[in-house]
Amino acid sequence: MQCINDLHYTGKVSKLIKHTGVVSQIVGNDIIVDIERSSACASCESKSMCSALDTKTQQIKISNDDNYNVKTGDTVEVVSERSFCMYAIFIAFVVPLFLLLSTIIILTEIFNVNEGISALAAIAAVAVYYVIVHFLNYKIETKIKFRIEKQFN
Repeated sequence: MQCINDLHYTGKVSKLIKHTGVVSQIVGNDIIVDIERSSACASCESKSMCSALDTKTQQIKISNDDNYNVKTGDTVEVVSERSFCMYAIFIAFVVPLFLLLSTIIILTEIFNVNEGISALAAIAAVAVYYVIVHFLNYKIETKIKFRIEKQFN
């Protein structure tokens, strides 16, 4: 990940996150880029808890509104702003954690519900949240933007 390299060498945190990937498909107005997991994962202390380890490649969908001149098999650099990534982390992890904990606390402390039932209700609340996020995915995708910055031929 480019941000880590920027921090290591310059002492500054980049506002951009950059990954190199290969265009795997072009579907309509969307470009699908496969990003290989970085070798930096091998030495990372958080690798046991990282969701990036579930697959060796990650697919990113990029809208071709800027008329990128790419074809299947091209190597490209995909760029996103760090703030978009923080938004995604907030939606995927922070809100569900808050929902889980607040449901348990409200049910056990205010309504005096059994802890086991409170835990099941909290899990159900998070499941409902993820279903809602799934159906609102099109709105989330409009806020998180990726773009192609460079092509390597």
